[in-house]
Amino acid sequence: MKHFTHLKDFTIDELNAIIDSAIALKKSAPAGLPLAGKSLAFCFMNPSLRTQVSFSVATASLGGHPVTLSLGSGGTWGMESVEGVVMDGTAAEHLKEAVPVLGRMCQGLGLRSFPAGKSWAEDKKENALAAFIKYSTVPVINMESASGHPCQALADLMTIRERMEPKKKNFLLSWAPHVKALPMAVPNSAVEIASMAGMNVTIARPEGYDLDPEVMARVGNNCAANGARLSLTDKVPQSFDGQHVVYGKSWGSLSEYGKPPSSDPAFRKKWTISAAKMQRTEKAIFMHCLPVRRGLVVEDAVLDGPWSVVIDEAENRLHTAKAVLLHLLASPKPAPARRHRK
Repeated sequence: MKHFTHLKDFTIDELNAIIDSAIALKKSAPAGLPLAGKSLAFCFMNPSLRTQVSFSVATASLGGHPVTLSLGSGGTWGMESVEGVVMDGTAAEHLKEAVPVLGRMCQGLGLRSFPAGKSWAEDKKENALAAFIKYSTVPVINMESASGHPCQALADLMTIRERMEPKKKNFLLSWAPHVKALPMAVPNSAVEIASMAGMNVTIARPEGYDLDPEVMARVGNNCAANGARLSLTDKVPQSFDGQHVVYGKSWGSLSEYGKPPSSDPAFRKKWTISAAKMQRTEKAIFMHCLPVRRGLVVEDAVLDGPWSVVIDEAENRLHTAKAVLLHLLASPKPAPARRHRK
């Protein structure tokens, strides 16, 4: 049984094959309805727009039936993921029962579960996702967890590939200010897939905002294997020089986990992605997973200017969702019968 939960479980060739499928699906629908008669349950523990819509539309367009569940709200029980606890809190059901039940009724499951934001050591265990994988009898899709967002990363690389050959191009992940301590899932996956694709990766971030060491180790190994560079810096706007892709994103600090970034106006101005910074690049494209806070994370002039590909990037979530579903659930074509010589 195949799952789609972490980029590290795949080679770049395997991921590019899924993206190849997505590019083909963007041009034309597949013959027939390859998911006819199959139902998928997409379980959300957190808010969603692009992920929820992309997987629902993708499933329906392929002939399947999407079931969207907001766990713990909207009429669905609150769920417990840790084993051995006395369930005397708000959770009325354990994933140990809920996941197998969903697997009896559906042919695939998706889960979106953000970190609690209190302890990184605890959050990186990804208890809910681990429970889905452990208890499920059908394929599981990670629709964003504490440590990664592989579905977003597929759409990101697809968007880059539509505009350039990624290998040896320069990719900048630039930290941006925010009012909250956001998860590291998107930036983790963005730099991981860029490094897998052979891009030179630069991460510009304030002091104390390094990504998880395990993620950085994989990114470093990927860059080394591809003969590419990995650079860390706190220098802006200099980090924008010579870049071909700029990915703007905020994330929380590991050293002060769960604490919002500084609201000091000078600090914010330094890290907000501006048109002046984008003009230093090699006509780079600007990427962001959305939603984005205009004027704080990035200037309107960037989002509304020639650099921005955020809408195309969001649309590609639909096509990569289709490709992931087909990768996991489409029945393989039977091999042609072998004719025996008389």
